[in-house]
Amino acid sequence: MIKVQTKFPEKGNAYLLFGFEAIQARPNLDPYTGTLRVNEASRQVFITDVSMKHHVRRGVKAYAAALGIPHAEETIFYEKVDENGEWNTLDQRLEKIRNVFEIKKPEVRDALNYTLDLPLFGYVQASKKNSKKEYKNYNVTNAANTLFRPATFHSCEIYPLGRNNAFPGEKKGKKGEENEEAETNSASGSACVDSLEYGFFLGLWEINLNMLRINAAGHRLVNWEKEGAAKWFEILVNGMWRAYSSDRYPSFTQRSQFAQFVLGWIPEEEPVYTNPAALYEKLSQKQVKTHSEAVAALEEQLPGFLADWKCKEKNVFVQHRAANFPVVLPGAEA
Repeated sequence: MIKVQTKFPEKGNAYLLFGFEAIQARPNLDPYTGTLRVNEASRQVFITDVSMKHHVRRGVKAYAAALGIPHAEETIFYEKVDENGEWNTLDQRLEKIRNVFEIKKPEVRDALNYTLDLPLFGYVQASKKNSKKEYKNYNVTNAANTLFRPATFHSCEIYPLGRNNAFPGEKKGKKGEENEEAETNSASGSACVDSLEYGFFLGLWEINLNMLRINAAGHRLVNWEKEGAAKWFEILVNGMWRAYSSDRYPSFTQRSQFAQFVLGWIPEEEPVYTNPAALYEKLSQKQVKTHSEAVAALEEQLPGFLADWKCKEKNVFVQHRAANFPVVLPGAEA
């Protein structure tokens, strides 16, 4: 378990830099084209904040179970499908939360107070206003968000791969006639897909401490008065790490992604808002093909990047590295 080691102020912003690598993987696809999201000019691969939050939610649920939090399987509100694979609506999820936690007097904050993802990521809820079933909106502003689109800091190799998960179809021709020259129908499941050979992604998170306090005040599973922001950072960081380590998805699009490091700090002065993807411009060798090449490049480039963001040893509140990531980061090892 990754420990968070500081007391947080009530206001201001905290930052998390999360690094993970993808090896022969398809980390996040464009839903319209079914292909990797690529900056065509630099050949950097990027993913959406929605994709990363989806993974973090999965990791948070696993972490909640490890902590022994009651009804851990229901602590993530944003579940598109139920245990039977049927689509959920917001009202269905809200009703289940109230049933599971035996809420006798429903309130508009029930979803916020009994789940772990909503205080961090926010949501919009349309609630029944009266017996006439009129609705009003209840908005919760997100406290944690990726500041820029998570992306590789380097250029990548992308290979087209043929895939076939089915038997071929029958040959074309009239019934009962043998025709060796007839064209065989394409097999169902045949496809050519693009695959990222290697990519080291950097995701920079900004967490608004005041909004986190507002969202988490009155939470029924995590007592703000006793545990404060540190517990919420512990949940976020451990969920993030588990999603890319012990609780990875096995599917082709999401497997082969591995957490490498996470670093958190609270700057004491205004930072220079540098996009991690902009490290590409400073690389002498733009394309990175292996883990060792990525480590060498980050060993050279991270100190300057973190200096821009005013990350110093004295303001680091969490630091954790994978065993195969030897780069020295500010702060003590968590």
